[in-house]
Amino acid sequence: MRWRIPIMNGNAVPGAGPPTHTESLPMDTHRHPPADTRRRLGIVLALACWSALAVAQTVTAQEKSPKPAKLFSTDEMLVVTLTAPWRELQRKDDYQGAYPARIEYRDETGSNVELELTVERRGIKRQEACKFPPIRLRFDKQTVKGTAFRGEKSLKMVTHCEKSKRFDQYYILEMLAYRMYNLLTDYSFRVRPLEVTYLDSETGKSLPSRFAFLIEDDSDVAKRNDLKKLKIPKIVATRLEPEISSLFALFQYMIGNVDWAATAGPDPEECCHNVKLIAPRPLGADDFVVPVPYDFDSAGLVDAPYAAPPEALPIRSVTQRLFRGYCVHNGTLESARQLFLQRESAMRALIGAEDRLTSSSKKGADRYLEDFFDVLKDPGDFDKYVREKCRR
Repeated sequence: MRWRIPIMNGNAVPGAGPPTHTESLPMDTHRHPPADTRRRLGIVLALACWSALAVAQTVTAQEKSPKPAKLFSTDEMLVVTLTAPWRELQRKDDYQGAYPARIEYRDETGSNVELELTVERRGIKRQEACKFPPIRLRFDKQTVKGTAFRGEKSLKMVTHCEKSKRFDQYYILEMLAYRMYNLLTDYSFRVRPLEVTYLDSETGKSLPSRFAFLIEDDSDVAKRNDLKKLKIPKIVATRLEPEISSLFALFQYMIGNVDWAATAGPDPEECCHNVKLIAPRPLGADDFVVPVPYDFDSAGLVDAPYAAPPEALPIRSVTQRLFRGYCVHNGTLESARQLFLQRESAMRALIGAEDRLTSSSKKGADRYLEDFFDVLKDPGDFDKYVREKCRR
């Protein structure tokens, strides 16, 4: 894979020389000023010195004061209150525009932070299936300067979908799917869990706190990897980076997700479906393109009640696995298999350590992963269920 890497000594100013002559000063200029004038001058000088010291101390304190950690640099839960006209947003499902909103939280220093933003509905399948839709947050970059949200302009937020608390379990598992992929490659979306109190700006009523999580912006994923977002209508599989593509396809097989397309999509102007493409810019003739997956709510690992596989595929449930990788990348499948086996303990530990999951959710998710790793550990099964199922 060939990546393109984005590829005052001043002279001293001589001082002015001494004057060529001097003139005698009149004798009366050496007289001492009156006492009251001296007192006033002393007060002025003292105030000037105190002011200069205070400014210097303030500047020094500001320079030493650490910035809060950036939003996706930690996995810790962020507790927030989001104020917006939520009742109206839920009822007007045909309106996809922005609503004024405010987010409030306590930062690492214990200080309260309030930021103005807008919220809007997003997504397709979840909007149809959920009473509470997924949300997009939009910020003014000037507003978020100096906060954990600095640099952010637009963020996707995965919400609880329905009133029942069991729906939180689906989206906790979806968040963990993102983290599992983080263990395999940096070409992946980072996520940040939230505990959200939704306060309605019109009624003043609040909903009980619910789990949610934010997804890193695709521009930041690209920037983190010294690449750029690529917006093209379609791409051939041979242009996709082979090693990353094998990790990508085997990961989708692991979580039981077939709801993706990495070479084309429903939008005639921008590839793909539930996949973002990042690449060097300008894109050279022999440069590869990296696929980055997202949206895993239709995966068997999550097993959301509204998820179903496409009718054209030979499976009847999202919990049935079907490998959808491309045969052109079979040469790098073995190295991908070895990396997954190395990461097995870490991936399963993510589930075991997730306190927000119920014991039954943990057991079900761990058993689902165990079945996947059993296939990887048997060379015959790996050929039968993975290598030989590739798309040509």
